[in-house]
Amino acid sequence: MLEVLSKKDDYWRKIALKICKDKYLADDLVNDMYLKLYNNEKANSDWYVIIVIRNLFLDSLKQKREISIDEVTIKETHNHFEIDDNELELIKGLKWWERELLELSYDHSLRELGEKLNINYAFIYRTIKRVRNGEKKK
Repeated sequence: MLEVLSKKDDYWRKIALKICKDKYLADDLVNDMYLKLYNNEKANSDWYVIIVIRNLFLDSLKQKREISIDEVTIKETHNHFEIDDNELELIKGLKWWERELLELSYDHSLRELGEKLNINYAFIYRTIKRVRNGEKKK
C-alpha cells in the first residue's frame, strides 16, 4: 500500500501545505499519514488520504493548545460601563439565584454551569434568556 501512496508524494505534500500553511508541519503530516495508512485498504481513494491528512492536522492543533506569553501580545483594555436606573431596578427585582446564574453565565458556558451546579443546562438557558429579556416568571 505504501508503494501506491508514495507515487503521489509530491501531491500529498502540496495538499498538506495548503491545509497547514507550514512546510515542516506539512512534511510531518505526510509522514504521519504514511504511518497511519500502512496496510489500510481504504487508502485507494485520494479523498480518504486528504481527510486523513486534515484530521492529523486537527489532532496536532488539539495537542498544541499551550500558548506562551511570548507568542501573544497582551493589550490592556478598560471597559467601563454604567448601569442606568431601569437596569438597576430589573436586577434588584430578580431572585438571588437568577442573579447568580446571570453573573456566572458571563464567565462560564451553560453546559459548564449545568455540570458545576448539577442543574439542567436548558433550564439555565431559559432562565438567563428570560432575565435578559426582562420577563417575569410565569
